[in-house]
Amino acid sequence: MAGLRFLERLRQMQRAPERRVATAPEEVLQSVTDYVGKILNTRKGSTVLDEDFGIPDFTSAGLAFSKEDMPRVEKEISAFIERCEPRLHNVVVQFSPDTGVPLQMVFSLNAELRYAGDDVFPVHLVTRVDPLGKVTVSQ
Repeated sequence: MAGLRFLERLRQMQRAPERRVATAPEEVLQSVTDYVGKILNTRKGSTVLDEDFGIPDFTSAGLAFSKEDMPRVEKEISAFIERCEPRLHNVVVQFSPDTGVPLQMVFSLNAELRYAGDDVFPVHLVTRVDPLGKVTVSQ
């Protein structure tokens, strides 16, 4: 299902029981954006149910975040998002340095959002990683 996540649907039905029909594409995109932010803030090995769930701690993996390291980071982030967010397909993550904020790592995320069966919408998200490793995702 390409709509809201299960708990979001339950909350929505509780708030507005009369509205049990299809969700607007904007709500689905906001749900995806929020969830991508949550999963990217989860470090690998920090969940009990799935040891492989989460993003590796790239800083402790000996990466210098050089031009040679970035393709590996981009690939791992793309694969993780595709694995954990089934509403997104053909995820491409690219490092996009922001010269105005040199202590943040910025990634562009482009993907296809499957909505209501066969409808496909292009999605562009911006992911910022602050110096402490906190990830924010915006549309």
